Amino acid sequence: MPPPVVSFDLDGVIMRGPFASAVRPRIWEHLSRSAGLAHLAAEEREREVWQAVRSEHDRRLHGHNNVAAWDWQAIYDEVSRGFGGQPVPDLATIVRESCQVDDAIGLLPGAWLGLQRLTSAGVRLIATTNGYRLFQWPVLQKLGVADLFATVITPDEAGFAKPDPRIFGLVPGLIAHVGDLLLHDVLGANLAGLQAIWLDADLPATFHDSTPLARPCAPDFKAYLSQTLEASRYRRFHPEATLELVTPIAVVRDVDEAATVVLDSIGLWTMSSN
Repeated sequence: MPPPVVSFDLDGVIMRGPFASAVRPRIWEHLSRSAGLAHLAAEEREREVWQAVRSEHDRRLHGHNNVAAWDWQAIYDEVSRGFGGQPVPDLATIVRESCQVDDAIGLLPGAWLGLQRLTSAGVRLIATTNGYRLFQWPVLQKLGVADLFATVITPDEAGFAKPDPRIFGLVPGLIAHVGDLLLHDVLGANLAGLQAIWLDADLPATFHDSTPLARPCAPDFKAYLSQTLEASRYRRFHPEATLELVTPIAVVRDVDEAATVVLDSIGLWTMSSN
């Protein structure tokens, strides 16, 4: 019998990547020097850059060009041209350099232990991320977890981006996906017929005493889920996402809790198949 396969999102689940702390500040500094922003004060330039980057990202999502929506090199290049700026430096190089900066990246709590437990149990791990490979693989390598994953599925290579369920169909035997975004991870996993495990590091304390499988059934959970769904900045791009389609089979606070859910589920699945 082939080993069970479980998929993980990366940013916000396994790791803290370098974009917020080290990559974006360098890109923002470059874009702020554009000719079209020279007449503005520093604070206004930063606000204009943020708005332009987000608008270009959203324009691609609105046009259902979901793969291109995560091509940050192309997005930054487009924004720079719009401001009359110079070509943006190679983003992959900046990511690799940022991985060497102290505290720019890190494993999230429970990630190492959870991945090790799954690997030791014979579970085959893959990563399914909307980040491009050039921006994700160097981080996994630097954090020392790249070898734990059999493969990394990225939009630039797959031709699909979450929540498109086709991105989950590229690996045979996949049974579950763990991710932190309702409208990318949970929606996509449910549409693909997988066990959707929602990692919510900010889960309110009122749910902490319940088990991960019991949390989606808790009296106040539907209200919390609905509030989180409607607050997502990606909500307007996914009007098809009903509350049912973003309801996970389990809610966990970290990867170690997710590992327990997966291992228990595999045990039940094994017993039922014998």
